[in-house]
Amino acid sequence: MAGLSRSLPAMVCSMVLAAALAQPGQAAQSPPAAPESGQPAGKPAGKPTGRKSRAEAQPALLTADQIVHDRDLDIITARGHVEVDQGGRILLADSLSYNLKQDVVIAAGNVSLTEDTGEVTFADYIELTGDMKEGTANGIRILMIDDSRIAANQGRRHAGDRSVFDQAVYTACAPCADDPEKPPLWQLTAARVTHDEVEHLIEYEDAWLDVDGWPVLYTPYLSHADPTVKRRSGLLPISVVNNRVIGAGARVPYFIVIDPGQDVTIAPMATSKDDQMLAVTDRLRTANGEAKTTLSIANLSAAGYAGNQTVGWHMDARARFDLDPQWRAGWDIQRSSDQNYLQAFGYRITDPYLTARPYIEGFDYRNYASVEGYSFQSLTNSVLPAGAQATQKSPIVLPLATYNYVGEPGPEGSYWSFNTHAAAVSRGKGTDSRRINTLTAWNLPYTAPDGEVYKLSASMRADAYNSVSLQPGDTRQHNDTRTLPAISLDWRYPFTRLNEHSSETLTPILVAAASPYGGNSLKIPNEDSLDFELDDTNIFSPSPASGYDRVVSGPRVAYGGQYSVVNRGFGAADLLVGQSYQMKPQTILPQGTGLDHRFSDIVGRTNFSPSNNVQLHYGFRLDRNTLVIRRSELSTSLGPRPLNLQLAYVFYDRLNPTSPFLAREQANMTLSAQISHGWSTQIYQTQNLGQGGGPLQSGVRLTYEDECLLVSADAGSRHTTNQTFALGHYLMLRIYLKTLTQFPVDVF
Repeated sequence: MAGLSRSLPAMVCSMVLAAALAQPGQAAQSPPAAPESGQPAGKPAGKPTGRKSRAEAQPALLTADQIVHDRDLDIITARGHVEVDQGGRILLADSLSYNLKQDVVIAAGNVSLTEDTGEVTFADYIELTGDMKEGTANGIRILMIDDSRIAANQGRRHAGDRSVFDQAVYTACAPCADDPEKPPLWQLTAARVTHDEVEHLIEYEDAWLDVDGWPVLYTPYLSHADPTVKRRSGLLPISVVNNRVIGAGARVPYFIVIDPGQDVTIAPMATSKDDQMLAVTDRLRTANGEAKTTLSIANLSAAGYAGNQTVGWHMDARARFDLDPQWRAGWDIQRSSDQNYLQAFGYRITDPYLTARPYIEGFDYRNYASVEGYSFQSLTNSVLPAGAQATQKSPIVLPLATYNYVGEPGPEGSYWSFNTHAAAVSRGKGTDSRRINTLTAWNLPYTAPDGEVYKLSASMRADAYNSVSLQPGDTRQHNDTRTLPAISLDWRYPFTRLNEHSSETLTPILVAAASPYGGNSLKIPNEDSLDFELDDTNIFSPSPASGYDRVVSGPRVAYGGQYSVVNRGFGAADLLVGQSYQMKPQTILPQGTGLDHRFSDIVGRTNFSPSNNVQLHYGFRLDRNTLVIRRSELSTSLGPRPLNLQLAYVFYDRLNPTSPFLAREQANMTLSAQISHGWSTQIYQTQNLGQGGGPLQSGVRLTYEDECLLVSADAGSRHTTNQTFALGHYLMLRIYLKTLTQFPVDVF
């Protein structure tokens, strides 16, 4: 047995061939979430000399029904339930023999080798030299840690670092449970597969992509990195864009690994209308943060775009880096040559504007500070009267400084807070301003023994403004300051009742606030208080105005209540209603906002969820006199995930007869259904219900997904006000062969 113990490590090392032979890796892809410990991402692992060599040095444990050592032939034979365990790797076989003279190991019958990483190799027969330089195997099947599979009729090992499979098949699909002999949904078949362990490369020759047993795509050559490589330079899947502006275009990205923390993707694109575009994406990740920058430039000659040859471009840069445990800095910069460029070349946008924002911010136990800048680029056309021109350009806000402080609790739980805000707003054409706003407050929260909840606050607001060109044609400089003391008391008294299966809470709410009238000088520009909506989130605020530039002043009382019920195991519901009264109407707010009379409009919200499958939210504003609805916001989710209906409805009444914006009314509907285990569908509709109403977008999405394949088709029509991308239909396909590649295509 002494000879057996000395030989087993070499024998087990030989068996590693089956696991090392052609394990398909991922195609060139994005970097992982973070470099894995031990080995940096993107660095080939070299020959397995570290962990494996330590495992090989450990003693091996051999068990079998029978072990025979033929000393004349110098052959060790193990038969029946053979198991070799060494360093976490386990070899099973019906029989195993080791010829000490010829240094040849043979394992036969239900051979399996399980690596400590989780990969399992099966074979009918394996024959190897003890130094693992040469060998053959028949009937090889490999199950990898990502559940993908590879199989081959025969495998050969050459020179100790190269393995070749004949008639090999690769797939990520599991065998059919009812019919294991049935072809998988998709598989890659090749006449020959070669695994170069030095280059960590797997190569396919004469390869076909089969779908349900039918060959659909052929390539004479295909290669990708093996699983030991997290990232490798190479081609990424081609994507197709098709619209009436550029025609059909194909984007061919190439992925380049620079070092373990940085990579670059170069994506040239050509279109059927003789446009050319080049996009470059750089990604950087360090121990302190990350950055991603995408730049593109295009030669636009399509008549549908500009009518003559021009140059388009765009930039999308995002970064965030930790400077120390309290401070971090970053930027979010988006820009394009014009409002149509991004859509023309298939870039998805979620907002009707682009933002540029550099920033630095710090966090402490009771402090927050930031210095940032803002600039915006609109992607829509401004609504102006016929023949009118914009009197102001989009603002550039730099710097914008904010500091917030909350003090330690003092006697009886009281505490101080201090908030300051400073900004410089520049336009070049229009109003320029510089301002600093401060608010110092003393707060005393208190809960009485009978459950009453109080919060008393006393504050002093101090602001200073310097402005130029407050009105068109006025180039004078204006300076103004204001101080505004205020006091407020928030009172709530929850009444709770416990029932057998539920609990109810009724809470009357009263907020009283007082401050001197005024503070809204015409020398103070209105930059951030243009949009105000009275609702359930600000009705009980001591100062409900939005922004810093306009203040709600004078005595004011807000009153209302909240009712909630919680049924144990049967859902919940709540209702909040509020209204306010003020001695004088707030004339500084636009007419129709709900605070332009002594009694405000009535606002509230309700949430109703009798079960996990039924959820409803409704927010409203009612006219104070007629109770006519001025605002409605409804959202619902009905049904479980396999069959779910989501509805959303919004209505905003016209603020006043002179407002340039008419009443707006819109409804959204999305119906999702899980047709079967793999099939799901969505039907969606967005409808304008207001003046000149009609469909805005409608479509259907069909998706099939299982363990190895994802196919989705999204078809419909969109109706926009963008003249370049006006009324039209679309069809987008995405085919994703998991662990192998994907094919995104915008058909039209």
